[in-house]
Amino acid sequence: MRDAQTQPNADTRTPESRSTEFVAVTGGGETSSAEVLLTSAYALMWIATFVFIFLTWKKQNQIAARLGELDQKLRAAQPKA
Repeated sequence: MRDAQTQPNADTRTPESRSTEFVAVTGGGETSSAEVLLTSAYALMWIATFVFIFLTWKKQNQIAARLGELDQKLRAAQPKA
């Protein structure tokens, strides 16, 4: 069973009874501007991109060094004709 408080009023059930225009809220508690949020988001994405590129570059260098070591070991293990 639903309480009377949780059921919508009869006048709010139809689209005609709802407001159809924008009403600005006065005295809102918005503390950040959209410009600051957008700049922060772009900065965060660029930082994340550069960190990803740096870590990929570092890992690629480690793989290249390991491949060089393995190549040397393979050449040393081959019988000389």
